[in-house]
Amino acid sequence: MTPRRAAILGTVVSSLALGVAVAQILPVERQRLPQQPPVLSGSGVQLRQGIRDVTPGADTQPVTPPASPAPASPSSASPAPANPAPPPAAATAAPVPVPAAETRPPRPRPPPPASVDLLPDNEDLGDRVGAMRERLILAARSGDLERLKVVFETNETMPVFSRGGERDPVAFWKQASGDGDGREILAILINILDLPAARINRGTPQEMFVWPYLAHVPLDRLDARQSVDLYRLMTAQDVRDMRTLGSWVFWRLGIGPDGTLHFFLAGE
Repeated sequence: MTPRRAAILGTVVSSLALGVAVAQILPVERQRLPQQPPVLSGSGVQLRQGIRDVTPGADTQPVTPPASPAPASPSSASPAPANPAPPPAAATAAPVPVPAAETRPPRPRPPPPASVDLLPDNEDLGDRVGAMRERLILAARSGDLERLKVVFETNETMPVFSRGGERDPVAFWKQASGDGDGREILAILINILDLPAARINRGTPQEMFVWPYLAHVPLDRLDARQSVDLYRLMTAQDVRDMRTLGSWVFWRLGIGPDGTLHFFLAGE
């Protein structure tokens, strides 16, 4: 046998021997490897190796995320109701009761005087009443509200000049006047004192000289001359409004028999 053949034969024999040895080793190595059961998800689906199931309530075995459902086709979508039910009303706090606005009872009308005597051309006033009237006219003609206030303060108590709780007559006259300076009030005072007075409740503790006399004459019984006196004080529309009310609501002034000024105000 030649050396070349001997080398080939040795190679073949070595390969056969190596194959037999490997065949004897492999079964033993396979028995040494642990048998791994198939990995299941919480829903029992077999998963890939190395993925853990982290869904709530599942064990610590690997898991694959669930596949997102395919969007439904428009034909398979359920139609929306024609009249959907309104959402439930949100809970709201119980409404707080609002107190009703304070309402004052209507002011009772003063009783009619026991007697009314008209004094044409301001006759029979007496010295004290006439002197107070002249002082008021002079103060009003000056155009100075402070001078009129001085006349008011000559009384022991301030005469009534408003229906509210005002204390300063000058401030009130400015507020009540249309011009804002109170001169309209001075003009009204001159006009009513220029008309005759009415002497009411003669011989009683409530005796008073009131200007203008029209405050104590029924408006629906005025004669032609008295109607002219009325239009000297107010417009035709004001006269109609006052006749609708049925009472005198314009300015008036009252002086007692002793010359005390009692009131100068508007309203009933």
